[in-house]
Amino acid sequence: MSIQSISLIQNRARMLTLIREFFAQKRVLEVTTPVLGARSVTDPHISSFKLNEYGQTYFLQTSPEFAMKRLLAAGTGSIYQICPAFRAGESGRYHNPEFTMLEWYRPGFGLTELMDELSELIALLCQEFDVVFEDPERHSFKELFLRRFAVNPHQADTRHLAEVMSREFPDLGHHIPVNDEGVDDDMRDLLFSEGIEPGFQQPQYVVEFPASQASLAKVEAVDGDDVAMRFELYWRGIELANGYDELTDASVLRVRIERDNRIRKGRNLPIIDADERLLSAMAQMPVCTGVAVGLDRLIMLLTGKSSLDEVLNFPFADA
Repeated sequence: MSIQSISLIQNRARMLTLIREFFAQKRVLEVTTPVLGARSVTDPHISSFKLNEYGQTYFLQTSPEFAMKRLLAAGTGSIYQICPAFRAGESGRYHNPEFTMLEWYRPGFGLTELMDELSELIALLCQEFDVVFEDPERHSFKELFLRRFAVNPHQADTRHLAEVMSREFPDLGHHIPVNDEGVDDDMRDLLFSEGIEPGFQQPQYVVEFPASQASLAKVEAVDGDDVAMRFELYWRGIELANGYDELTDASVLRVRIERDNRIRKGRNLPIIDADERLLSAMAQMPVCTGVAVGLDRLIMLLTGKSSLDEVLNFPFADA
């Protein structure tokens, strides 16, 4: 093993130790949940690894979210977890099929409080690694979209979004191959990732995403538009974290799952059954917020590296 590899292991250990000390001081309980589960996410843009055993299909979890919410419903209070997560088909400079995720939930916290706590944690880590982390700016998805494209993303229809796509990124139309009820989100995502996200060199929170991108977050009306009550944190053009004001209404989530599976069916993707245990637990979930952080991306930025392969002990090609 090279000296560089030893340094890599030491740096990761420093980061994990500081994270655990941070949450211990705040009396947030560390938990563990299964890596292999009977259900997975229905998001059409996320693919799960699966295996068949005992006559049933099981999935390597794309995040610990479902199981952690069942723990919240059981009365754990504030909890966090550091664990492996898996997403099929995601490999590249900032992606690895297996990665390390930090996820935590704070009953009684609003999104502003959760963003403040996330910033506090990252600032602590940056101080340890002698990296400058400026206080993040905070802007809404709508504000950024209007500034860049002069379009309200919450009100633009398919035709209008397609016109913006054709004008701004005429060579990327092949990335939107299907015209279904998910096509508007695909275009908004591409416009955001290509036209806005690369400009986030300094820390930046983006809040109030389109309602159709709520996933497991609440939706509320803001300035006349229905928006998803969630945020993402970007730094140096990279998405680091994704936080929600957590949905607790199982009937709303069931409708979203049905929509996901309609899109999946139309795109010849596997149908994913709803996690009935999660849905049953949601009525007992406390009002809370939660956030997931990609720790491999974070240690990459903390150590001045430019790709995940430089900070993983065993990149996918060497696994």
